[in-house]
Amino acid sequence: MATRTRRTSSPPSGKTSDYVAVALAYAEEAVADTKGKQFGKYVRAAARRFLSDLKKAQRKRPPFLWSPGQANRACAFIERLPHVEGVWETPTLTLEPSQIFFLCNLFGFRRQDGSRRFTTALYAVARKNAKSALAAGIALYVFCTEPEVGPQALSAATTGDQARIVWGVAKRMVEKLSGLREAFSLEPFANTIARYENGGVFRPINAKASTQDGLNPSMLVFDELHAHKTRDLFDVLRSAAGARKSPLFLYTTTEGYENPGPWGEVRTFAKQILDGVVEADHFLALYYALDDQDDDFDETKWIKANPLLGVSVSLQKMREYATEAKQQPGALAEFRIKRLNRQAASAQAWIDLRRWKRCGGAVDLDALQGARCWAAFDLASTRDMTAWRLLWELEGVWYTWGRYWVPESAVHQRTERGSVPYRGWVQSGLIQQTDGDVTDYAVVERDILADVERFQPLEVAYDTWNASDLGNRLTAAGVPLVQFIQGAKSYQPGMQALERAYIGGKLRHGDNPVLTWNAANLVPRLDVNMNMAPDKKRSADKIDGMVCLLMAFARASLHEETASVPFVVL
Repeated sequence: MATRTRRTSSPPSGKTSDYVAVALAYAEEAVADTKGKQFGKYVRAAARRFLSDLKKAQRKRPPFLWSPGQANRACAFIERLPHVEGVWETPTLTLEPSQIFFLCNLFGFRRQDGSRRFTTALYAVARKNAKSALAAGIALYVFCTEPEVGPQALSAATTGDQARIVWGVAKRMVEKLSGLREAFSLEPFANTIARYENGGVFRPINAKASTQDGLNPSMLVFDELHAHKTRDLFDVLRSAAGARKSPLFLYTTTEGYENPGPWGEVRTFAKQILDGVVEADHFLALYYALDDQDDDFDETKWIKANPLLGVSVSLQKMREYATEAKQQPGALAEFRIKRLNRQAASAQAWIDLRRWKRCGGAVDLDALQGARCWAAFDLASTRDMTAWRLLWELEGVWYTWGRYWVPESAVHQRTERGSVPYRGWVQSGLIQQTDGDVTDYAVVERDILADVERFQPLEVAYDTWNASDLGNRLTAAGVPLVQFIQGAKSYQPGMQALERAYIGGKLRHGDNPVLTWNAANLVPRLDVNMNMAPDKKRSADKIDGMVCLLMAFARASLHEETASVPFVVL
C-alpha cells in the first residue's frame, strides 16, 4: 500500500498545532510526485496552485492576502470537535494532512477586507473518506465564528434523509460539547440548530423545500452534488445568497452516474481552474481520483482517490471490493465510480492544453493587415455565446483573433451559477455584452463589417442555420460568404490543419482565455470514414470560438490545396 506522512494525534489541550506547516509539506510532497505515484493530477495541480498563491500573496499589490493565523484557527476549532460515529483512539477529530491542506486553503486566503477569498469550494473524494465529518466541522466553524448578521447555514441534498446526514453530524457534535453551546449560545432542536447570540439558524433542506420564502444562506453544504438530477435546488440556493457579503458554498461529493444535474458543469469548471484554463479566485477545488492511465486494480494507486486509506478507509475492504469487481460487471462500475472516484463516462477533450498554451504568442493586428486572411462566424446560440474569428497566415505561422458577443441575461445567469467567469471577461473586454435576453445581431453585423473592411478576408465561412437574415445582409454588403456544411467531411481538413499548427508551434492565439476555454471544452466526433468534427452535444461547454477557428482553417486548407494543383496545357 502506498503511504504518506500521517498525523497520529491532536495537539495537547489548549495548544494549537502549526497546521500551515502540515499543509505546506503536503503541497510540496504532491508537487514532487511528478510521476503521479501517490497523487492524482488534479491534486498535484491544486498543490501547485496553493504554492503559487502563497507567492502572489507576497506581492506589493497582492490580489488577496495570506493569514496563517486564520488557517490555524479553523483547523484548531475543527480538531476540538468530537467524534460522533465509529470507534476512535481519541475523543476528538484528528485532521489528516489532506484535510488540513483543504482547510488552510479555504480559510487562510483572505480578501483585502479580511473576509474569505474563497466563496465556493469543491471537495470531491471516494466514499468513506470522512466527507461528512469535515463538512460538518466547516459548517459549524463558519456558523459560529464568521461575522454574519443572522447567519443561515443550510445542509442541502436531493432528499430530506440525505440533507440530514451532514446536519445530523453537526447536531450531535453540538449536543456532546457543552462548552461549544455556551461559547456561541447554541441550542440543538429536532430540525434546527439555533444561535441565540445573533439570530442564526442551521438546518437541513431538500428539493421539496427549496421554494420556501426567506432563504438567505450564508453557509451552504451541498452534499453528494452528483446525485442532483436537476439544477432546481442548486439554482434557487445560489441566487438566494446574493445579499450575503461572503457566503460559502461547499460542494462535497463522490463521483456518480451521469445525469442532467449541476455536477457535470461544476466538475468541468473545477478541472479547468486546476488546468489553468480559466482563472477564478473565488473557487477552491480539490479533486481526488485515479488518473486516466491508472489500473483500477493496482492498489498502490488507490490512495489517489482515498487520501484516508488506512485511516477511515480499510485496505482490506478495498481489496474485497476489487475482488468482486473483477468478477461482476455491475460491481466493477460501482467500484470505479464510488471507490476510485472515476467518472462514469468521460468524453475525451481533443486539445492538448500543454501544447496549446505554448502557442499563446502576441497577435499584432496592425502587422497582419494585408496578410492572407480567412474568417468564420457561428450564430448557433442567440441566448448565450456568438463568435467571430479571423485567421491569418504569415511566413509559415498562423495567427488568430476574434470577437465574442453574449446577451446581458446570459452574463447574469452564468455569474449567478458561478460556472464560467463571463462577468470578468466582459469587464476585461474579452466578451462584448449586448442588451436583453438574446444577442443583438445588429451589433454583430456592425463589428463583422468593420473587421471585413479592415482585413479583407478571402472567404468568410458560416453555417446557414440561424443565420439566413444576417447572411443575406452581409452578402448584400459585399462580404465573401461561403456556406459551411456542418459535417465531419467539411471539418476534417480544418481539424488536421489546426492540429499540425498548434502541435508544431506554428499557431499564435494571443493567450485569449475565452478561446482556451472553448478549446478545453471541445470533444470530437468521428464518422464512418474516421473524419472528425466538433461534437457540440458531448463537449463540456461552449466551443463557439473553436468552431469558428476550425471552419476558417478548413477553408484555408482547401485554398492551399487548390493553389498547389499545377496548371497543365492539354
